[in-house]
Amino acid sequence: MISCNGTMQAMILEDKSPVGRSHALDGLRGFAAAAVVFYHAILHNDLSLINRVLYPPLQVASNFRDALTKLALVLLNGETAVYVFFVLSGAVLCRSLERRNEERWLVTCMAFSGARILRLYPPLIACLVLYYAMGMIGIPGYPQFQFWQVIENGLLLKISMHGPSATIQAEVLVIPFVLAAWLLRRYLGLPGLVMAFIYAMLALEFSRLAFNLPNMHAYLFAFMAGMLASEPLLRPLIQQAPASSWWLALVVLIFCRTFHPHSSLIALVSMGLSAAFLVAGLLYGQRGSLAALLEGRCAQALGRISFSLYLLNVPVLYLLWAFTDAMTWTKTYALEAGLLVGLISLLLTWPLAWISERWIERPSVAWGRKFSATVLARFGRPSAVPVAT
Repeated sequence: MISCNGTMQAMILEDKSPVGRSHALDGLRGFAAAAVVFYHAILHNDLSLINRVLYPPLQVASNFRDALTKLALVLLNGETAVYVFFVLSGAVLCRSLERRNEERWLVTCMAFSGARILRLYPPLIACLVLYYAMGMIGIPGYPQFQFWQVIENGLLLKISMHGPSATIQAEVLVIPFVLAAWLLRRYLGLPGLVMAFIYAMLALEFSRLAFNLPNMHAYLFAFMAGMLASEPLLRPLIQQAPASSWWLALVVLIFCRTFHPHSSLIALVSMGLSAAFLVAGLLYGQRGSLAALLEGRCAQALGRISFSLYLLNVPVLYLLWAFTDAMTWTKTYALEAGLLVGLISLLLTWPLAWISERWIERPSVAWGRKFSATVLARFGRPSAVPVAT
């Protein structure tokens, strides 16, 4: 069971906006990626935990162990992490687009889309090839795949072998929605962006507004909330809040679904909005102890490799499960075994993710920038259309 129930991941492009890159956001992204590893590791040991513990609210837990496991899954919730990734993506991608307001909108859309695809696909394909190769070794209990599954999953046509790819699929499918919201912001100002957010909220219960794209009706509002979080006009309001507000936002983000059923729409929206408030605070707000924690060495190291860590923990976890699934104690003590396996997986995946970040992610980002620069140099020129401020 490797899925975040429908990301990852904010895959953040380098930010060169006037307020600079927020290293606190990098740290937040790193901890979110680590949470996904433990989340999968715990649930895999006992899939009955999903319907018995994960989905029901805490107050209906039948015993102390279930309640303790519920709290662990709240703190290390992979779905919460995915929504954080999406909010981060919406925020940083919007800021990236805002720096191109002087270009013709069609040229910007072409340059942005190409750079985004070049950013996302190479690390994913490298992960899938490794996953496929490890299966070919013939380790008992390790999943094996057909090469056509690598192709269809790598192109994100069908998520047939790598569950977290569903969130990468969402990052690709949301590109036209992000561009549409940016155009509304460009020509109508903040009201245009608010309308895009309202549209995304309506799509939660009417998937046709998201064109019935896979999972997009549930994810779109998180991207739009992230775009609102980066809105420069809201910066003065965010700057007035005390630094302790961001701790409160983090607590609400983590626990807002604890006492509600998993199907609660109110709890889902609360999670997305609290994530947006947290991102806005770390981006524009006063720097406090939470920002200092997220800017620490460990958080920054995790943030740097978070995309590759999110992808590569899958083949590593399955390698560990090939040995631990035969042990009965992992089923009896699913929480303890999951925490141990998650920690080992994190340590084993770290060097692989470092290599991927250094030799695959960085070149793919460079290719994207080169493609974008080429498109802008060939077709771009300052727009004659007034830009809303």
